[in-house]
Amino acid sequence: MELETKAQIARATLSLLVVVASLFFLGVLVLVLCAGLEINPFRETTTSFLIAAFAGLAGVAAVLVLLNVATNVSLIADAKIAELRIEPRRGVLRKWLIAFGFAAAALVALVFGGTYLSKERFLGVVHTQADEVLGANKNLLEEISRLLASGKVEDYKRIAEIRTFLQNQRSGLPQLTVIYSGKFADKLAFYRVNEYFPEYQQTRAYIPTYFTCTQNLDCDYLTRFFSGEKVDILQKYTLREDQFYIYMPFIGNEARFVLLFDRRNSYGKLGS
Repeated sequence: MELETKAQIARATLSLLVVVASLFFLGVLVLVLCAGLEINPFRETTTSFLIAAFAGLAGVAAVLVLLNVATNVSLIADAKIAELRIEPRRGVLRKWLIAFGFAAAALVALVFGGTYLSKERFLGVVHTQADEVLGANKNLLEEISRLLASGKVEDYKRIAEIRTFLQNQRSGLPQLTVIYSGKFADKLAFYRVNEYFPEYQQTRAYIPTYFTCTQNLDCDYLTRFFSGEKVDILQKYTLREDQFYIYMPFIGNEARFVLLFDRRNSYGKLGS
């Protein structure tokens, strides 16, 4: 094999290793963003594929060793190229840095943009399904209003049954909680009815379960609603833990309450 051919092969090998190293470092960037911020805009299958691809890029140590060896070979090749009076291409490193910067910026935009779009899309789907279910069961919502005003033990059990029925009307609906208000020492208190129905078996007395509101999320919203104000539907989600909240207020003829749909979504919607 001629010296010129060997030199070109060595340079091509170095370029290929630079590409592999660049892909590896871009993968590190995405991994740091997703793990550090606890976000993931990709679906399960895509996530598994990306993890496998990332593992397939070898390790940082192996890449650095190969890159070092290839660099030494490239130096020898450059000397041979100089002897053959072959002019090297100028500005290659600058072009690689610019391409790497654009790729890194694109990946950052993909992670944050994909996370935002996946959350908005999920909220939109749940909101649509919830509107359909509640719109078709207005009579059950009025029944909950009447039962809350009555306040008997069997009434709360019936509310729990209605909650379970409404939640299971669509496969995509998340956890449903009925939030209502009461008084404790003349202070406004929030209570909830969810899947578990507590009661003393001996006295059959109902034990209300407190609903703990979260500052900067729903405390002010619930306080205003149960104090008599008219509020709109509240939709919120967290960036770090993929927690979704949809508060749907209902003002019945005898009592008012809030239907809370919430769900922990550990994966995003990008990919397959």
